[in-house]
Amino acid sequence: MTLWDRLRDSVQTMQAQLTAKKHELQSGAFRDASMAMCALVAAADGTIDPSERGRVAQLIATNDVLQNFPPEDLHRRFEDHLDELTTDFTLGTASAMREIGKAKRRPAEARAVIQIGIVIGCADGYFDESERDVVRQACSALDIPPTEFDLHRPLRVPRPYRAPDELPRAAGDRVSGRADAGTGRAVRPGAAVPGDDLQVFLKALTSGTRQKLFAHFADGEELTVGEVAERAGLGPSTTSEHLAVLRRGGLLQSTRSGKLVRYRADREGIAELLGQLHSYLLAPSEPRDTPPAHG
Repeated sequence: MTLWDRLRDSVQTMQAQLTAKKHELQSGAFRDASMAMCALVAAADGTIDPSERGRVAQLIATNDVLQNFPPEDLHRRFEDHLDELTTDFTLGTASAMREIGKAKRRPAEARAVIQIGIVIGCADGYFDESERDVVRQACSALDIPPTEFDLHRPLRVPRPYRAPDELPRAAGDRVSGRADAGTGRAVRPGAAVPGDDLQVFLKALTSGTRQKLFAHFADGEELTVGEVAERAGLGPSTTSEHLAVLRRGGLLQSTRSGKLVRYRADREGIAELLGQLHSYLLAPSEPRDTPPAHG
């Protein structure tokens, strides 16, 4: 079993553990530390992407354990931390870590804060290195060894290829040939169906602007948002949003260096996804059942 498989299974266990001790996690320190943790995960790569901001806010609102607290209060605290991180990322991070450190007095709450960070970070299937790094920093603030949560090892999230029989079928679908919703034509039996990650990869490349931005990384350069924006003649905010889409699509990786976040091409991830695309385009059909002969 790969590290990601173990972590994915572990996340389910973590959420079950959090739910089981829900009634023990009602202190103000846990609330404040959890919101600081969520904000750091949302801004882990140094940018406050609107879609990521909204995604994490929704996860906070629907998390069973966090429903111990008024949702508007949680949202306000989460947004306050993001505002601080936007104004000055270094000072905002220090402020969030101070809030997280307050949970250290109660070991059960301290571990629950780390579990919240991991659950939120893994929710979209991309627990990238920048997210893992802020959770490791939180472990340090809480005197918890990162090894306790397998955070000390490098992680590459696999992008599994999913065959049709591994995907949920809509009502009316048949194994012998599903109707394409857009055309009404039957899909050949055994035809390959792109997995979610391949679809996100392809969507990231549908924009001509993003194609041009990615070209700046073709020679293996590591560039900041500002450097890419200057080369492309775009605003920093627009550039940041496009780079975030490329990162989610598996084309870029990001790493932090002091106050700066540097992006580079994710060559291994691209190779994996191109392998999926190759399988999808060239997947053979299963032979159709031969109808019985009538005498």
